[in-house]
Parts: sequence; C-alpha cells; structure tokens
Amino acid sequence: MSKNTSTSALAPGFLIASPPLGDPNFDRTVVLLAAHSDSGALGFVVNRPAPVTFAELLSFAGYAGEATRATRAIGETPVYLGGPVQPSSGWILCVDPGLEPDDGVIAAGDRIRITSSRSAFDILAADADAGGLSPDPRQRAVLLGYSGWGPGQLEREIATGSWLPVPLDERILFEVPIEQRWEEAYKVLGLSPVEVMSMRSVGEA
Repeated sequence: MSKNTSTSALAPGFLIASPPLGDPNFDRTVVLLAAHSDSGALGFVVNRPAPVTFAELLSFAGYAGEATRATRAIGETPVYLGGPVQPSSGWILCVDPGLEPDDGVIAAGDRIRITSSRSAFDILAADADAGGLSPDPRQRAVLLGYSGWGPGQLEREIATGSWLPVPLDERILFEVPIEQRWEEAYKVLGLSPVEVMSMRSVGEA
C-alpha cells in the first residue's frame, strides 16, 4: 500500500497478535498501526528488538563520527524490527507534535510521528547533544522494516481472530518494558492472553 494514506477508526492504534498466531513474523507482537484505509494498512512492530544497536546503525549509515557521541550524550535509542516488508529500510518513531504530516511524515495520533526521511536521521545524529528529535531517548525509536496489508487483508485477519485492535496508549510505547508490552496491551482491553485462548477454545468447541 502507499505509505502516504489516510487513517480510519483502526489507526492510530495497536494490533496485538492473538495467541498463538502461527506466523513467526508476528508471534506475540504488538504492532503500532499507523495508517489504515480501503487501500490497505501500514504498521510497525514495537516489541521485537533488532540485533543491532543505535550506535551501530549510525556507523552503518555513514555517521561514524556521531555514533559514539550520540550514544554517550543521549543514551541508547531502541531499535526494533518493524516488520518483514523492506527490512533494510529505516524509520524514526518519535514524539514531536511540531513535525507536520506530509509525504515523508506519518502522524500516528496527535503527538507520535513516523518518518523515513534522511533529513530526520541527519537531525537525530547531528543534533544529539542539543536535543534533536524527542531528546528523551525513551520517546523515540528506530524501526527496521515495516508491516503491510493489502486491501481488505487486515480486516479478514481481524475477523478470523489473528489480531485484536487496541486503542493507542503511549504508555505502552514509551514506559512499559519491551518484554511486557504484549501482555500489557491485552490489559488495555481488560483481558489476558490466557483468557483470549480460553474464549477461542470455547468458540471452537
């Protein structure tokens, strides 16, 4: 789908994988659904750490001089595996309500912005000492790859119980430890993964 798309009632929000989903790409994942329309949906997994650090990414991207300084000055920015589509693409997720949505910036709610623009990476690297994008390292992340659905695909997967839509909760993104986000997202619905599995078992009986 196009990365520049309007949102619907499902986006911005979370998708939480139902247990067990059966797809290793999304097992026990929480997806930040950034865009959803008749043409498809776009999201990013936000609870699967990448096997690379922020400093290493800066070096790979040609910011070798900034890598050590950035990490020392502002702490380690988390890096997530955002999804199986274009896994080498890089995106920045940050809290920056002043960053206006356009062809290169996706607004996920009033405050969260997601961009793949090189200029944003330039700011994040070069302005590390001065603040830059979301100076608090807990309020930003780098995402590698994304998750995409074609027209009607996500709706079908939700209808078959693969995903549960959940309202957007910034606390889960920026305060809850990564390893607890899946269970915590269920709590937003007043449920637990075990309860969901039990309800599915009853429904299939």
